[in-house]
Amino acid sequence: MVLDLLKFIQLIKLHPINMFFAFGGYFGQFNKSEFSIQNVVVEFAEQLDSGNSTFHLQNVKMWHKVLTHGITPEEFLEELSLYVEQVE
Repeated sequence: MVLDLLKFIQLIKLHPINMFFAFGGYFGQFNKSEFSIQNVVVEFAEQLDSGNSTFHLQNVKMWHKVLTHGITPEEFLEELSLYVEQVE
């Protein structure tokens, strides 16, 4: 299943419209206040550690979650940078 989904994602490329087609949803579908950078980072690591996913697939899922919460890539990268500085 994961490999089939990964092949599908590679075919459609990582384009926001295609990502929404693959996973559903739309930009800003969920409230920003429900988004947690810590939860996203932990989920990303847990899925990779479990061996149930690939880095590329987790990356696509992460960006889907970010965008459906109405967070721009710039906002996310800034928040991620602050989070990394905080945990170091």
